[in-house]
Amino acid sequence: MWKSQHWTQTLEHEGEPVLSLSQALPLPVEERRPDRRMERYYRHLGELWKNRWAAVLYPRACAALQEARAGSRPFLPWEAELVYHVTLECDGLSSLYVDVTERQNGTRPLTVRTAETWELRSGTPKTLSEFFPPRLFWKKPIIEALQRQALDRLQGGESLLFEDVETRVASYFSAKRFYLTEEGLSLFYPMWSLGSPAEGIPVFLLPLPTSLQKLSPEKS
Repeated sequence: MWKSQHWTQTLEHEGEPVLSLSQALPLPVEERRPDRRMERYYRHLGELWKNRWAAVLYPRACAALQEARAGSRPFLPWEAELVYHVTLECDGLSSLYVDVTERQNGTRPLTVRTAETWELRSGTPKTLSEFFPPRLFWKKPIIEALQRQALDRLQGGESLLFEDVETRVASYFSAKRFYLTEEGLSLFYPMWSLGSPAEGIPVFLLPLPTSLQKLSPEKS
């Protein structure tokens, strides 16, 4: 279904590498109209990040190099990369997420994740609400389930979540942050939103909606 388009570039300042960039974009293998629509989406996403890296990250890396030189300290080139992961393909659906990670002078990496579940026949993304029976308050039971999981992790001492994680789960919830796997429905939160950045991207797993429980993954 997907093929990778790879791109790399190293930006320099006064002859010294300061920023290493790479992308592995997911592009559809076929060239139907719906596939072209999905291809435009990911090409646009890739260009958005390239523009940010050139306009924002590169000047910061140059300034960090100058500061390191002034203080006679070593400088490690900054890095930024975009990668994708296909999490499920079944019965006309393809679910995947894209991670963009930036590393600054050896500090802890920061990652931004986006995800889409595509209806391949139309080339349009599915919304979370489409996987549940039509009803007015479909978000409430999802948020409550996420809050229970977050509290269990906090009280079990297995994570670095904030003490007010229950409130944060509700405040930072977005129906756009999900993808499908064979194990269930994965909902994720941005770094820093629920806990220390050492926690990474918090991901919670819920059972597959009834509409998907009979779907079987496609064999590659």
